Amino acid sequence: MADPIRERARALLDELPEEADFVSEFAAPFALGVVGDVLGVPQRDFPLFREFVAPVLELTSGEEVSERVLGSYFAAMHEFSAYFARSEVFKGAQLSEQERLSLCLAIVVAGTDSTTNLLASTLLRLNRRERRLGGVVEEVVRLDTPFRGFFRTATCPVSVGGVKIADGEHLFLDFAAGNRDPRIFTADFDPGRPSVPAHLGFGHGPHYCLGALLARAQGRIVAEELLDRSFEVVEQPGDVRYRRHLISHGPAELRIRSARRPG
Repeated sequence: MADPIRERARALLDELPEEADFVSEFAAPFALGVVGDVLGVPQRDFPLFREFVAPVLELTSGEEVSERVLGSYFAAMHEFSAYFARSEVFKGAQLSEQERLSLCLAIVVAGTDSTTNLLASTLLRLNRRERRLGGVVEEVVRLDTPFRGFFRTATCPVSVGGVKIADGEHLFLDFAAGNRDPRIFTADFDPGRPSVPAHLGFGHGPHYCLGALLARAQGRIVAEELLDRSFEVVEQPGDVRYRRHLISHGPAELRIRSARRPG
């Protein structure tokens, strides 16, 4: 998918005005477009996908869940499932409604929101002298983890770090904390860091991210395209406003403008 990913990135970058919000005007529509391509979703339905994703993010924000939030979530999931029941993507597939919903939810929510965070955080880390862009993306996933963690349920009694966890106990796995474990990683941002030991930014084991290769490709290609253009970030690093969310981590807004070159 490298060629269509690059074409989509170039087209969106070409459309940006002199000054723009990189998050809402590039990263979010780009990530949504790539996932839409994966699932065979026509571009006219992309706004509908944003409506599917928003209630999920609101439900997992870490704030108290109101009846309105819960109602919006279930309504969106009903529409989401119905949409893919009509889709050609799953025609002939032997999937139950729950399986289809779970698969699409994982692809669309994780594939759009986490990638949006990844791209915005990558832009903040770009250095025109650094050409190890695969390493840059990997370090962004480790140090600026786009999904801080996720919920899991223990399937058997287990002891982790001296803490006993009972069968059926609900957990929040904090990937971001693991990725900063001083016993494993140094604190610096190092694009040349060896890949062993691996970070936890894409999860682990049977829950390893389904779209890890796709996310890495998008991060690297967008970084290449950005370095080929004269963009600069308006905000200073300490002024960047981040999203307030339990799971999703990334800049809420990131103003960029065309860099003015001396005449």
